[in-house]
Amino acid sequence: MSLDALRGADMFFIMGGASLIVALCSLFGAQDCWLALQMKHVDWHGFRHHDTIFPLFLFLAGVSWPFSYASQIAKGRSTSAILLKMAFRVAALVFFGLATADFFAFKVEKFRYDSVLAHIAVCWAGAALLSMFVKSWKVRLAIAGGLLVAHWAALFFFTAPDAAALLASSDPAVAKKVASYAAYGTDSFSFTGNIAGWIDRTFMPGRLHEEIFDPDGLLAKVSGIPLAMMGVLAGELLRSKSFSGNRKTLLLLAAGLGALVLTFCWKPWCPVNKKIWTSTFVLASAAYAFFALALFYWIIDVRGWRRWAFFFRVIGMNAITIYLTMRFVQFRAMSNFFFSGVAGLGDGTWAKVALIAGQILVEWLFLWWLYRKNTFLKV
Repeated sequence: MSLDALRGADMFFIMGGASLIVALCSLFGAQDCWLALQMKHVDWHGFRHHDTIFPLFLFLAGVSWPFSYASQIAKGRSTSAILLKMAFRVAALVFFGLATADFFAFKVEKFRYDSVLAHIAVCWAGAALLSMFVKSWKVRLAIAGGLLVAHWAALFFFTAPDAAALLASSDPAVAKKVASYAAYGTDSFSFTGNIAGWIDRTFMPGRLHEEIFDPDGLLAKVSGIPLAMMGVLAGELLRSKSFSGNRKTLLLLAAGLGALVLTFCWKPWCPVNKKIWTSTFVLASAAYAFFALALFYWIIDVRGWRRWAFFFRVIGMNAITIYLTMRFVQFRAMSNFFFSGVAGLGDGTWAKVALIAGQILVEWLFLWWLYRKNTFLKV
């Protein structure tokens, strides 16, 4: 239950929760406060709450895998059948990622083959495969550490061969994009200098998210798999009957603390950067995920305080449904239709708060209707 609630709490920020918090801060005259700033991504290096949303989904996909795997084994499914289902899930998520872009417009040149969903699919599959064929959690943890070191080494020791050409580019679109990141230098962890961008420019077909760079690119999969692997280990801990609920909570907190300490120790040589999924970003995200899971698990599953979590569970049990539906259903237009009168009771700032809150309510009622009908989209 805590897993569904935490997934829903994470999705809440995408549904409009982040915008609502920013609007509320503005309503009370604190539009530039710390809390409002946390609802926006950092430009390049750094770490804010908004940067945790995507990696937490990946972590939770890892957490859910031991439960799913055990269920399939209990049903008597063979290894080949499980692998086939995994392959279908990866293919489906990659397709859904394409579908949310320009796929149905048949603009092949504008296809972005990578996406948030594709990144989750590939990294989850890598972690799931390792959990199936490498039974020792210590060996898997060592592999995760090796992948993080390898990812760091690639970024630290190699600079993009075309970095100078990008800096001198006469292409207006490239020059504009390069100029927007000029303040962050030209070293191997910079926008133009990082080897991850060069790999995507060289080997990734289609359109890149940022003209010459893709934040969910090929090299990011190397550091993304360890995050999913840590989620799998957390899921195995939650399934274990060897520890009490309080003991599991403490172990999750300890794992989060360990990841946080490693982040600060490594940070001088490896900046925290979401867009290139640096190893310190993965560790910082893992720390946040372990802490959040420990909190939700202890409150909901150990202490049994569950009523408050219903709002988030409704979202979490159909998270992919609302993520995809938001791409083609005009929930904001529905909010304008139903709540324009409420919005007109105050000034422009109040109207923004009312309409965003109305949008979240419409989205939640849609998910609640699906929940009541026992209808869930699962891939």
